[in-house]
Amino acid sequence: MNYKETLEALDLAVLSGAVPLIIGESGIGKTSLIREYAEEKGLYLVNIDANLLKEGEIGGLPTVVGGRTRYATHHKLTEIDEYLEKSEGSVLLFIDEINRCDHSVQQELMNLILNREINGYRLSGRVVVAAAMNPSNRMEDFSETDYQVVDMDPAQEDRFVWFNMDSDSREWITWGMEEGEIHPLVIQFISQFREYLNYKPQDEFIRSTPRSWERVSNALKVAEIRDIDQKTLYNVVKGNVGMKVAQDFMAFIEDNRNPLVSPDDLFSMEVLSQFVKDEISQASHSRLYILAKNMILYLRDHMEPGFADRYSEVLNLMPKDLRISVMKEIRADYGDVYPILLNSDTFIEGFFQCYGRS
Repeated sequence: MNYKETLEALDLAVLSGAVPLIIGESGIGKTSLIREYAEEKGLYLVNIDANLLKEGEIGGLPTVVGGRTRYATHHKLTEIDEYLEKSEGSVLLFIDEINRCDHSVQQELMNLILNREINGYRLSGRVVVAAAMNPSNRMEDFSETDYQVVDMDPAQEDRFVWFNMDSDSREWITWGMEEGEIHPLVIQFISQFREYLNYKPQDEFIRSTPRSWERVSNALKVAEIRDIDQKTLYNVVKGNVGMKVAQDFMAFIEDNRNPLVSPDDLFSMEVLSQFVKDEISQASHSRLYILAKNMILYLRDHMEPGFADRYSEVLNLMPKDLRISVMKEIRADYGDVYPILLNSDTFIEGFFQCYGRS
C-alpha cells in the first residue's frame, strides 16, 4: 500500500473501532502519516516510543496509600488526561516501534492498546489508538530484512488490522515539491532513479530512505548558502544514503549544474523562442518531468488567461511517453487544474498526437 492508500485505510479502521497497525521500513513515513491523519481529523496527537520504555514504566511504579496499592501514571497518559480535561476534542494515542521493546514492555502496551486499561488507569472513550512497527523477517514480504524485533504471539497479532506500507516515489516527489520543500536536485534525482528512494545495496549497511533523502535535501540547502565544498557535501550524502548512491547523486549534480528554464520565465514570455524550445526538447526525461510538475503548481496558483495554452505548448515539446504520463498524473492528482487544461485546444491537440491522431 502506498501512503495515500494507507491513510485512507487507516481512517476506515479507526471509524470501525479497530486498532490499525502500520508496518513499514524505517524512514518510510509512518510517523508522518500518523501526524497528517491527526491534523486532518483534528485529533490531539500523543506519541509513545515503545523502544524507549523500560519494564514497569508505562504501568507506573506501585506505592501504598492508605493500605491500598496505587500505581503512578506515566507522563504521556497524564498528558492525555490533561488535554481531555481542558478540551472537548479527542486524542490519537500513537504507539510507535511496538516490536522494538522488551517482551515485558510489549505486554504492558498490549493491555493499554487492546484492553484500554493498565493498573487501574483507563483510556477515555475519546482516545483513538494506533500503532506502528518495523517488519519482521518472518513476514513473507520482508524475509530479507534484519531488524532486531520482538515478535508478538498470534493471539496479539489477531487483535490488529495490519497495513503494509510501501514507499511510492511518485507520491514522495509530489509531496517533496509542495509541503516537503525538498531541494529540486533531490527531486530530479529521485524522479530519474526512483529505485533509490528506498534502496539497500548488498555490500553496504547504510540504506537510502525517504527520511534520509530529506536530510540530504537539508544538507544541500545549507551547502549552497555557506558555499560548502563538494567533498564535504559528498561525505554528508554518503553518511545518509551510502557510498554507491552518493556517488551517483554527486555525478548527477555535476551533470545538472545549469538549471532548466523556470516556470515563471516560461509563463512570462510572449512567445517561446526557438532557443527555449530546443532547450526543452533536448532536456532529459527527469528534468522535463520536474519542469512539467513545477509548471502545474505555478498554473494552479496563477490562473491567468492563456496560461493553460502556454503549459500545453511546453508539454507538447516533450516526448510522447512522458507527455502521456504527465497527463495521467494531472488527471489523478490535480483535479482543480485538469478541467482548465481540457478547455485548451493545444492540450487536446497534444493528447491526440500521442495516439497518432490529429
